[in-house]
Amino acid sequence: MTHALKSAALCPEQREDAIARALQELLIRVPAVATALIWPCPQRKGPWKVHYAGIRRNAMHRWLAARLDPSPEMVASVLERDLRTGLNDMPPALLLKLASPESGRHAFWILWPTPGEGGAFTLPPNEGLLRVRQTLEALLEVEEKEEQYFAPSSPVHDRSLIEALAHGDAQALAAILSLARIVTRADFTFWGRAYNDVVEIAGHLGARHSNFGFALGLGRGIGGRVAAYGTPMGRGDYRNSPYRDPSVSDIVDREQVRSGMALPVRSQTVPDGNAHVAAVLYTTRRTVAPFSLAEFLLGQRLTRLLEPLPPAERPTVIHWPGLARTPDAKTAWYELLLHANRVEAVENWASQLIKGPVIVTDGSGKPYVLARSEELEQLRAERARRPEKVQVVPLALAGLDRAGAVYLCPAVPLPPPHWPDFLYDLVVACNLVITRLEQVQDQLDRRREQWLRSLLKGHSLQYVEQDGYRLGLPVERGQFWVLAWPQDSLQAMKSARKRMIVESVVLECLKSPLIFVDDDTAIVLLEGQAPQPPSKVRDALLQHCGVQPLWIVYGGRYHSLEDLKMGLTHTVALAQKARREGYGEYLLDVYTFGLDSLLENPRLIKDLEAFATKLLKPLLDYDRATGSHLTETFVLAQTLGSAQAVAERLGVHVNTIRYRLHRAQDLLGSDEHTPKEQTAMALAAFIWQRSHAGEGLSPADS
Repeated sequence: MTHALKSAALCPEQREDAIARALQELLIRVPAVATALIWPCPQRKGPWKVHYAGIRRNAMHRWLAARLDPSPEMVASVLERDLRTGLNDMPPALLLKLASPESGRHAFWILWPTPGEGGAFTLPPNEGLLRVRQTLEALLEVEEKEEQYFAPSSPVHDRSLIEALAHGDAQALAAILSLARIVTRADFTFWGRAYNDVVEIAGHLGARHSNFGFALGLGRGIGGRVAAYGTPMGRGDYRNSPYRDPSVSDIVDREQVRSGMALPVRSQTVPDGNAHVAAVLYTTRRTVAPFSLAEFLLGQRLTRLLEPLPPAERPTVIHWPGLARTPDAKTAWYELLLHANRVEAVENWASQLIKGPVIVTDGSGKPYVLARSEELEQLRAERARRPEKVQVVPLALAGLDRAGAVYLCPAVPLPPPHWPDFLYDLVVACNLVITRLEQVQDQLDRRREQWLRSLLKGHSLQYVEQDGYRLGLPVERGQFWVLAWPQDSLQAMKSARKRMIVESVVLECLKSPLIFVDDDTAIVLLEGQAPQPPSKVRDALLQHCGVQPLWIVYGGRYHSLEDLKMGLTHTVALAQKARREGYGEYLLDVYTFGLDSLLENPRLIKDLEAFATKLLKPLLDYDRATGSHLTETFVLAQTLGSAQAVAERLGVHVNTIRYRLHRAQDLLGSDEHTPKEQTAMALAAFIWQRSHAGEGLSPADS
């Protein structure tokens, strides 16, 4: 029934039949013997019109007509009284008052449910009644508003204006967008021309950014689906819509669009089952205030009055003097907007058009394609000699805040005469592709970093292994490197662009992705032999990133995930130690650390700590019983090498240190230790110092 009532709203010339059909459908779907509508007459030709379906049609029609009055209040009073007293041959009736909140128009809906056992009657489900009531009230509002908005003097009845609209006339488009804004009470309206593969925004009214616009592939996003299938969409919150398309969502979000609808305008009105969509009308609000059903229907009424809209033809060949004919140049541009996620694709496309190099740079002046760094320097040198030969177009040209520029050295005049917006469109493509590239890179980074955290935290190795395979990582065997930057110089690395540069350099050199452990430490997993030695990789990173110093610990190998987990834990700790202590050697084999390599090995930590505790037990017991500091003094003497160094470290007299050391030797019985035993004691001291770093060495302190 609601479908028939919506058809009544959209087709006023068929409204009577549609309402009659709706009432008949209601009797089929709900247990009722009759239903009636007391409806305001259109164009004020009379106060009321009666629509009735069900038993005793002629008699009930006369009975209802006899109780009508120009005053809605009087009609309501009479109907309530007479329906309550009942009719001898009709079941008790349900009277529902209908009202349009916008116009104040009234109508009445009467339902006679089918009597049940014992004469009782059963009401239809409340949810069904509510939907029908809402649709009837929306129809009331549409009838009232269409007299105001779609009168014969309205621009939608001017076929010459619609012809001009089809040919891209700006004034005609402004008139239609203005009317749409009023009809639907929208903040912002815009118009998209539908071609055979894309919807391209052709104009807007109410945008906060004058350069608003985008191209959306057929079947994608909201407008692309409307153009492909011919079905209106919207009325929800765009920020939470399942139809947000990454290629345009940022552009729409900049306009703060929240609620909206997209309506098709067809080039044919013959219902042959095909969409034949020539344009899409967007009407939006900047608040989460979904359009009412009446506003949705009024918007569709407007678009139907524009039909049939002659379809537009998009040029598929762009040509200008001095440049060979380039077929489908604009189509290639659309493909970039819709699918490309590499800057090289934009550079190659533009280079073919201008017959010269095109290089896109970031805010720091570095090329997005690092392999073109030398070529960029040559362009800059050429620009310094001949400024007119090399053009530099800011990426902010599109009204976006992105820093950077496009360097062009064309062999033909720019912009071409048949593409006056070429430079603007180039910058739009650059911004869109860079945004998509950053999003794709960020998603990959997050997935790899989550995998690494799961591995190091000891999550189920079965799931870690499966995720590793999905990410294309060598999880069975290989070698690993750890890279560490100083903490105070990595603030810049938190920007997406800086991380992308680092990752690009490593990927270019080692053919494997960089995975960040945290903001200043990262790892690389290599399945076989490294394509480049560590020195070459470090030099490339210093050249392109400018973040230094940089330590690389390499040489770790693994033959299982458990090996990898233990080896990474060990090697990351060694790299962080090198950074913390400011090692002057920046390329470190994992075994370069000597004793540190042994002490930091997670496979040995528990055994080493048990070994040290056993050897130092006499001192530990004595310190616990007396509150002395013999363990601390003995450990420092072993690791620093002299009583004087210990005294300076602890700030006490050297004789006090010597006394403590004599007492420690008495407790340990170390006067007659062999070199082997002395080495064991020294090792125990280093182990104890490492395991209690930053805590205070003596148990008496705890």
